[in-house]
Amino acid sequence: MLLNCFQGSAAPREQSLKELVQQLHLPQTVVSRLAATLVEYGYLYQNEANRKYRLGLAVFTLGFAADPHLELKTAARPWMERLALETGESISLNVVDAITGDGICIASLDSPNQIKLTTVVGSIRPLHRGATRKVLMANLSTEKQHEYFTRLRLSAEEQATLESELDTIRKEGYAVSEEELDKGAFAIAAPIFTRNGVLLGSIAVLGPLFRHTQEERQMWIEPVLQAAKNIGQLTTGSQGSSI
Repeated sequence: MLLNCFQGSAAPREQSLKELVQQLHLPQTVVSRLAATLVEYGYLYQNEANRKYRLGLAVFTLGFAADPHLELKTAARPWMERLALETGESISLNVVDAITGDGICIASLDSPNQIKLTTVVGSIRPLHRGATRKVLMANLSTEKQHEYFTRLRLSAEEQATLESELDTIRKEGYAVSEEELDKGAFAIAAPIFTRNGVLLGSIAVLGPLFRHTQEERQMWIEPVLQAAKNIGQLTTGSQGSSI
């Protein structure tokens, strides 16, 4: 329960004992003992300078051991490498996080260029921002989409605009964004499905706009779609989300 305080895109990397107490609604003595035990076993690390806590290495070790996306990452790796070679840009593999409902990067390859777009593995961002995650939201079940819209609390006009965009993405089978999250950056993404139509995740090409023409970027849509299709055929989808 305490470790969940560090989960999600809005969670600070480091948190004080007071902040943890406020989130957990437990007595400070209880939270302090829990934190001390987690520090002892390596699941939390306490910064000696400010006394704040952050996740320890044991969490990441445990996460790798229980990685539910290992099959997807294994199947995707050669196709990510192929896209990286073809485009010269960064490639990311993303899924819907089961806890937060946001998009999380589970694998990435950085462009060899000095100026590049980098996606950190484990980074969590909202589903409704950027092609990489919008292509996931567009292919969620109606129920899951409704749950996410409820969280966003958009105005009627904002929701209608987003719903229209998601409908277009779903029909076209891919998403493209330019400078939606990062100035001067683009993304091209496609959803990954199993043969049975289970949504597994998305694969995306990311890079700076200045390096390529719009015509060049348009030419990459088909390779991204093909990579997504090939990855899906190699996975069972036991950890996916029904669409």
